[in-house]
Amino acid sequence: MFLKLLLTALVIAGALLTLRMRSQRRLNQYAPEPRVLKAPGRDVRAKRMPQLLAAGAVLLMLIGASLYLYHQWRDAYQLVSIHVIDTRSGQSSQYQAYKGDIEGRKFTTTDGRVVTLAEVERMETGAD
Repeated sequence: MFLKLLLTALVIAGALLTLRMRSQRRLNQYAPEPRVLKAPGRDVRAKRMPQLLAAGAVLLMLIGASLYLYHQWRDAYQLVSIHVIDTRSGQSSQYQAYKGDIEGRKFTTTDGRVVTLAEVERMETGAD
């Protein structure tokens, strides 16, 4: 949750920095140029800093999104054992399925069977 807030703050800061740089460029475009000698390397560094910050923010977002997608994918393909218990008779059945294939009262087992639970059945899941 903290990383999402940090990422949002970085995006907002980058957008504000970009808008500020554009407005300064427009103001400098209409103002007469003063005749002051500048150091040659300083102007290049001043222009590159926002670009590097923006590239760093984009890189950080891509890394964060990649890690999130990898975590979701790994979690969905985790093998779990499912214990289905009939509350009327007490009979139980054991199945194995991937965590991503469980949808409420319905799941698909690893061998391709689709199991839908009745109202009187209870499902318990556990990691293998």
